[in-house]
Amino acid sequence: MKFLEIKESQESLEAKKAKLSKLEKSLDTMESALSRAREATRLIKYDNTASEITVSLMGIADDVGIEEKELDYYADKVREATNNLESKVYEMEEVFEDRVRDLKNAVDDLQYEIDYPEDY
Repeated sequence: MKFLEIKESQESLEAKKAKLSKLEKSLDTMESALSRAREATRLIKYDNTASEITVSLMGIADDVGIEEKELDYYADKVREATNNLESKVYEMEEVFEDRVRDLKNAVDDLQYEIDYPEDY
């Protein structure tokens, strides 16, 4: 190899290492964001607003002589919608998971390029 080729190769390696460092920092940031996103979405599990409203309505119905079974259909619909809402909130994590996966792949690919330059 000529001196100029060696110098260019070394500069290219340094540039790849700098890029790898930036990617690893981005990955750390995104993993932290994923963790925070999971903490935020976990809150939906403890939201019992719909249940409290349903219980309240059942109590009001009982107070005025409406049988509970008349509200059962609607209560089932509310439970179904609540479960669906919870699922959709958890699905929002996928945006962060996808970014983490993409960054991990980019880090792995670049690290491989640095470790095995003869393959490129």
